Amino acid sequence: MKSKKIISTLMIGGMVLFPMATMVLAESSESISSTENKINTQMSSTEGSTTSSTTIDSSILEKTEPPVASDSTVSSTEESSEAEQEMILPTEGEADFGGYSLPRNRSDLSNAVNGRMTRAAIPSVLASNKNTPTKSFVDISSHNGTLSVNDFNNMKKYGVAGVVVKLTEATSYKNPFAASQVKNAKAAGLKVSAYHYSWFKTDSQARAEADYFANFARSVGLDNSTVMVNDIEEPQIAGKANHTANSIAFENRLKQLGFQSVRHYSSLSWFNGLINANTIGKQKIWVAAYPYTITNNNYYTDYSSWQWNSRLRFPEIANKEFDISADYNNSFTGTISTPKPDPQPDPNAPVSYSSHVKDKGWLNFVSNDNVSGTVGEGRRMEALKMTISNKFSGNIEYQSHIQNIGWESSWKTNGQISGTTGQAKQVEALKIRLTGEVSKQYDIYYRVHSQAFGWLNWVKNGEAAGTEGFAYRLEAYQIKLVPKGQAAPSGQGRGFFKYQDASVSYQSHVQNKGWMPSVNNGQISGTVGNSLRLEALKLKISNNPLAFSGNVEYQTHSQYIGWQNWKSNFNMAGTEGQGLRAEAVKIRLTGDLALHYNVYYRAHCQTYGWQNWVKNGEVAGTTGKGKQMEAIQVKIIRKNSAAPK
Repeated sequence: MKSKKIISTLMIGGMVLFPMATMVLAESSESISSTENKINTQMSSTEGSTTSSTTIDSSILEKTEPPVASDSTVSSTEESSEAEQEMILPTEGEADFGGYSLPRNRSDLSNAVNGRMTRAAIPSVLASNKNTPTKSFVDISSHNGTLSVNDFNNMKKYGVAGVVVKLTEATSYKNPFAASQVKNAKAAGLKVSAYHYSWFKTDSQARAEADYFANFARSVGLDNSTVMVNDIEEPQIAGKANHTANSIAFENRLKQLGFQSVRHYSSLSWFNGLINANTIGKQKIWVAAYPYTITNNNYYTDYSSWQWNSRLRFPEIANKEFDISADYNNSFTGTISTPKPDPQPDPNAPVSYSSHVKDKGWLNFVSNDNVSGTVGEGRRMEALKMTISNKFSGNIEYQSHIQNIGWESSWKTNGQISGTTGQAKQVEALKIRLTGEVSKQYDIYYRVHSQAFGWLNWVKNGEAAGTEGFAYRLEAYQIKLVPKGQAAPSGQGRGFFKYQDASVSYQSHVQNKGWMPSVNNGQISGTVGNSLRLEALKLKISNNPLAFSGNVEYQTHSQYIGWQNWKSNFNMAGTEGQGLRAEAVKIRLTGDLALHYNVYYRAHCQTYGWQNWVKNGEVAGTTGKGKQMEAIQVKIIRKNSAAPK
């Protein structure tokens, strides 16, 4: 038989993290790839219609296998590399509490070589056993078959308060038991949530699968209060896409469709390298890891929920085993309150204004110079709306600068939403103006509380307030209507900052050459390939276009001397005329420069060559090895931006 190269794995600290090349039989690889081709085909067919409404198919098929075709409709910017080799995901790991198994091969569409997960090594647990982690909720699929109201009532006797029902997979599978499972679980008084087994590898595929999931959820009687779960664990897509960004796209699309409570499920291995748990938000993550030794300890409590076993048996339900989870923040067991109606403006206030804030939604309208938003909580403002009293002749208009979008193309007016909701995008700046007769009688002043800056100064009448280009969230704002000719509200400084690059100049003293000419931002100072030691350095800020306070400071580690004192303003760090090598350097910014920029630097060292970039006071070079620095690069870049390559 022909052999085919796929990805094996490297075990570090009990978790398989990094791929290595190995060989497997071609027949196995072909079986895996054929399923993926089928999924890619169905994704291609749905991408063109993700924004239009989808008619619910009246027939519910357990499995649909469309003919194989190429995924030609995916744009070049979204394509996943099909040339990437298959990744073998870990099947177990090791933690402080001992070994654990990980779920795998649970697709209803896949014909993976190993079939569904081998369960023999996972301990079977009886629901009456009290020496276990918390039994909060079960999740079920077609493999659990028909479950009666009485079955669900029996689960409740052992503390189970919720059930998560598999509804869909990709855009071609619907659980044929879902409608009865949902209906009977509701009748038993359990909180019912739903999950979708994901195959998406692009943003548009994620949105298409969200549409498919949402439509079927409504068809089985689930409303907008339902917790909807992205089950992303399919081995055939692992590592072939930006799983974090695509999962967020799936969540955002569900929110656009009205489902505001979205969670993400996978095995622990996915959150140890394939998905950024902090970006998703750990309180929205349901993680799976099955200890081989069952105790009454709850682990992984920094996540929303923990699926700790897949072989729970209820004495009254014969011949069926269930996945069981502990719910740490009541996502799957708590009562969903009726959504509050949007707050309404005060009709008697000259100007009323409200903001939509992360995790809080729309806040009550305020007026008369009061603060809308939050201060000191680190929460982004995502949208805003304003009204003006009908006693004035004219309107209030406003416009937002939105993360990754920029300034809105049109002004909003009189209660319209400016910004976004359900997309996790921050407002970064705003403009407000009056029109009509009221604009001749009043000036409208406003100021914002911006990340890293705090309260900025007041601006007026359509001027920009906040920041542009820094990627800083706007957290709060105030508005004040002032009659023409009266004094502006008191404040100082600027009300708006548009990002501009700062730069640093630096100079090195080199063996046999002396002081080299000054260079700027990212250029090489020193020599490469001449084995000449660097002996001293000088640095200064050469361009500070926004006039931020602060400076650049630096210190060197010199032969026989060690670390010297910090220097600044082009004063020498190191030695001159002593024949001593400079071995390492630290560089840092101070004042407001340090708030808004990072200083990156790297050294070219004897024996080692160019090292990786470090930043903000970290050590570049070596100490204790007797190795000379031979060249250096320094660069000032914006906070929150990627390191130099």
